Amino acid sequence: MSAGLPPSLWAATAPPAPPTEALAGTVRADVAIVGGGFLGLSAALHLAEAGAQVALVEAEAPGWGASGRNGGQVIPGWKDDPETLAARLGPDLGARMSALGDGAADLVYALIERHGIACDLHRGGWIHALHGAAAIPEAERRTRAWQAFGAPVRLLDAAETDALLGTSGYAGGYLDPRGAGLNPLALARGLARAAMRHGARLFAPAAAAGLERRDGRWRVAVPPGDILAEQVLIASGAYSGELLPKLRRSVLPVQSIQVATAPLPEAVRREIVPGGQVASDTRRLLHYFRLDAAGRLVFGGRGALSGEAPAPAYLRAVTTAMRRSFPGVRDAPIEHAWAGLIDITQDRRLHVHRLGPGATAVVGLNGRGVAQATAIGKALADALAGDFAALPLPVTTLRPVPLHALRLPAMAVVAAAYRLRDHIEAAPH
Repeated sequence: MSAGLPPSLWAATAPPAPPTEALAGTVRADVAIVGGGFLGLSAALHLAEAGAQVALVEAEAPGWGASGRNGGQVIPGWKDDPETLAARLGPDLGARMSALGDGAADLVYALIERHGIACDLHRGGWIHALHGAAAIPEAERRTRAWQAFGAPVRLLDAAETDALLGTSGYAGGYLDPRGAGLNPLALARGLARAAMRHGARLFAPAAAAGLERRDGRWRVAVPPGDILAEQVLIASGAYSGELLPKLRRSVLPVQSIQVATAPLPEAVRREIVPGGQVASDTRRLLHYFRLDAAGRLVFGGRGALSGEAPAPAYLRAVTTAMRRSFPGVRDAPIEHAWAGLIDITQDRRLHVHRLGPGATAVVGLNGRGVAQATAIGKALADALAGDFAALPLPVTTLRPVPLHALRLPAMAVVAAAYRLRDHIEAAPH
């Protein structure tokens, strides 16, 4: 485990981090990237492969934030289906954005294979479990929309869902066989290593402290040095800090918390998601779970509204939910517990902002970032190296959340309402 890296299952089991540079003096680049998560690392790799000079700065270490602390679920597509995207963005951009999301998981697998990234990849599929009968009509519509787009998805009834998950209480499910599980920190470190191998320069720990336009170039202040670049990409998500205060105030960071058991006996493993899928459900305060490569049950849910460490009350709630869902792990010791912040936007959608000529910022993965952030990073690399107008994503206006300073009490009220609605809608079937 590298110095300063928050403890987690992934930190305990990932291959060592690649060595990065210390930044001193002035570094010149074609593109400066702020943020060493999946999005920034993918952009750096693809830009470097295209021959661009890339300098990436990360305040801590590659994969330190949400990219290295999530559930390791590779989920194709967007939360919005092709019909919804076409209605909102128009048929052309909607179809191009749908295609980007549809191919996101396959891009991750191709990168893992091409660059020899050891990250415990297991391609068993993804199940979106329907928390109550009220979720069935939307799941049916979503299934039809993605099937019409060519995705190999299908709807599951309650009995099939129970059998595939090894738990009961869901009204049905949505199965995408292209999903997978992996060690997300290992993937981030592998992408960092591949980017450097192709010529990208990665500086960490190196916190960006200022951004300004000077003589037709962007200057990223990274004390004790700086980067001068033609273009800059801000990809720091929920960890954007004070570099761009308006960007920080445009997201609502929320903690996701996870626990992992000790490796389970073989008999118990055969009862929990026996087909090896990863799973998440349709709760507003969702649960998500999977087995890792060693047979640990990894189970996650909503945590506190701030902070890096799992708060005891939320840790107890997630552990209780896990043991209620899977009685076979009732006595299994908890081996790891960790948390991280995800960047929720007010409308729960991705936002790509143009901050000025050659300056782009991205926020709003909203908890589905392994495949999508990697695909967005490649799409932005292609756009920055070519025609930005061809980007298969909508460009949005940066607008801070009104009364952002009061967000914590407001979000606490919303979370309580969500928790109540989840309880009401979880009628037995």
